[in-house]
This record gives sequence, C-alpha cells and structure tokens, in this order.
Amino acid sequence: MSKIYQFSSIGALMSGYFQPDKDVYAVCNCSSIGLGCSEQLNAEVTILDGLVYTATAGQPITQQASPFYTPFYQVTDFTQFKEHALLSVTQDTLEQALKSLIVLNNHFVAIRILGTFKNVTLRRPQASETQRSIQEVSENQQVDTYHNLNGSLIGFWTPEIFGRISVPGFHLHFLSHDQSMSGHVLSYETSSVTLQFEEKYNIEITHPKSHEFSHLDIDLKSLDQMIEQVEK
Repeated sequence: MSKIYQFSSIGALMSGYFQPDKDVYAVCNCSSIGLGCSEQLNAEVTILDGLVYTATAGQPITQQASPFYTPFYQVTDFTQFKEHALLSVTQDTLEQALKSLIVLNNHFVAIRILGTFKNVTLRRPQASETQRSIQEVSENQQVDTYHNLNGSLIGFWTPEIFGRISVPGFHLHFLSHDQSMSGHVLSYETSSVTLQFEEKYNIEITHPKSHEFSHLDIDLKSLDQMIEQVEK
C-alpha cells in the first residue's frame, strides 16, 4: 500500500504558517489524488490524476503548472482502491457507509466519490495580497451551493488521534467533471455514485525548514476549536 505524503501540519496552518515552501508536484504522479491550499490561503487546492487545481472566490478554477509551491498538502497514489456503489450518500451518512465496508478507527483512508451530486456546498477563500490570520481568512470566504453536478469528492479520513496533524474525520474537496467548479466541501447529497477508498498505513510528513516555522507558536489550547471552526 502506498503512503500519504504530507507537507506541514494542520496545526501549523491554523497557527498562521502560510508560506509556500514545497512543490506539490514533487510527490504527484498520474494516479495521485489529494488536497491542500495555496500561498497565503488564497485558494483551495484539489489534486486529481496528478494535476493540481485551485479554487478562489470570484475567479475561474485554474489548473496549475508545475512547479506549484504550497504551505500545506496531502497527496497519495490512488491505484489499489476498493469500490462500492452507493444509491445515495450525504455528509451525515458517509461515515456509516464506510464503516459497513472497513474498520474505520485507527488508519487513514484516502477517498474518492464520483458520480452525480444533487447538491454540493463549497467554500472558497477570497484572495488577498496582504498577510491575514486564519480567522480573517475564515470570515471572508465565498460559500455557494450547486445542483446536479457531475464530479468527484476527493480527500481523506483521519483518525481522531492524529487530529492536530491532519483534519480529524473527513476532509474533502470537490472537483466537477468539467473542472469548472471546485472548493472545500461543507455539505453534499448525491444520486447514485461510486465510493472508492484505500486504507493508508503510512504517512510521511515533511516540515518546513524555515526560521519562521522553527519559532512558530502553536497554541494547543485553542487549536482543536480553531480546526473545528475553520475546516468543518
């Protein structure tokens, strides 16, 4: 089984480390899926078939050329997945659907759900040329609901024990089949779809080498609440 390649941590991101220190294409191949964010949190990043797409409020979805440097990403090779057909699934029923197929407890799981979405609500950040806090980014985002879209949910399920390294539970982004819609997923309801999933037993985390990261103050007392507020 292939590993998850991760750059930085959700804890560092929530604490304001937005510097684009790592090229996401360095860990991508033609079967890679994943997610992340762009410099200064100006865009949500979605990776499908080894290609990187960015979604920013008020701007068209952009396929980024290599190299593309980001402050945070999670990427994995997605070739040994299992498949299961679902008549319908929502953000409230996905966990139970997955639990009926595997033991969803202490392993990471890479996920892709592809098919038709009756509705999907997406969030995209506003672009800014100035440094912002994570709270300012969170408070200035565009939220849209789309109907009857063909596309894919892409992301990971993270065990609670790793909830300061990655987003605990489901962290999913969406990319429409025609690459015209994308973003961080807040809610969804599907028609008939295919659930693809692959348990991941290894995660390789690379941290930034900068002076700023070495001296970054991560407030653990407020971190969990911040992750819940910003990423859920």
